[in-house]
Amino acid sequence: MPKQMIAELQPNEQVDSYFVATHPSLLPFKNKPGQYLQVTLADRTGSMPARAWDRGEELASRFGPQDVVWVQGRVEEYRGQLQLIISDIDLAGDGQYDRADLLESTKRDVADLLNKLLGFMAQVQEPHLRQLLERFFGDDTLLRNFCEAPGAKALHHSHLGGLLEHTVAVVTILLTVHDLHPELNRDLLITGGLLHDIGKMQELAVGAAIEYTDRGRLLGHIVLTDRLVRERIQEIPGFPQELDDLLNHILLSHHGQKEYGAPIVPMTPEACALHYADNLDAHVQYFQHAVEQGRSTGNSWTEYQKLFDRYLYIGPREAEADSVAEETQ
Repeated sequence: MPKQMIAELQPNEQVDSYFVATHPSLLPFKNKPGQYLQVTLADRTGSMPARAWDRGEELASRFGPQDVVWVQGRVEEYRGQLQLIISDIDLAGDGQYDRADLLESTKRDVADLLNKLLGFMAQVQEPHLRQLLERFFGDDTLLRNFCEAPGAKALHHSHLGGLLEHTVAVVTILLTVHDLHPELNRDLLITGGLLHDIGKMQELAVGAAIEYTDRGRLLGHIVLTDRLVRERIQEIPGFPQELDDLLNHILLSHHGQKEYGAPIVPMTPEACALHYADNLDAHVQYFQHAVEQGRSTGNSWTEYQKLFDRYLYIGPREAEADSVAEETQ
């Protein structure tokens, strides 16, 4: 049976398919004893709230957070939003689902992105920085994992291949900045751009969903990046101390402000450039993803985006667009 995708479900549709279960909880009924099951169901196209009014405790005992579950039920509309009313839910077996249905992947050509990344590395002329990059991206296992890694758990580039996609975009932006400001250290810009999120490979784990590792929650990717880079710098004889300090300053400060997780704020032009390049690509990708998801609703605007305290414009409704097209013919 073909996978029923969240984004394609319609009111009154019968559902018999698999999803990732997130945030399950048992909540008390307001007007009678007992508890009902509340859970969010997700796949690569989106997420939907779901509730089981009957046998809540029994059904909740069958699975845990981030498990892949097989669900039977019916879609209904409640207060303008769709939800799934569950009649049955259980763990899905390994052969019952395809992970590609559950996790979104980059829409970019991975081979092309990888060629660009290796091309950027080849442009670095400072010998110590070049050796450092080769200790990362010259490792076939690390490079393969890097190409598959997500760029985040949520928000921007939160899909397979997202880390590679984001890294290439950031370096591309940095090289444009260097064209405008050729006095900046080009090798530092490229190296900082390529390595700034390398710690996300230890911060995040990919199973049926993208989740934080224990190390990721305890330390965060900025600290993990610093540790990984420090380990490899110590393996390179004669790595200049000032170059070490400048590179690590770029990496440690790339979130820009301490309230956003940066241990130190940018204090060099190269660090400033990396911070804004990272922010620019992350925000534009977030906006674009929100708009793409919103198109399936047929509305002109996305749902309210709490992170940015605003709605995002999608474009005219299809009917409005067709009307405008007819008037211009």
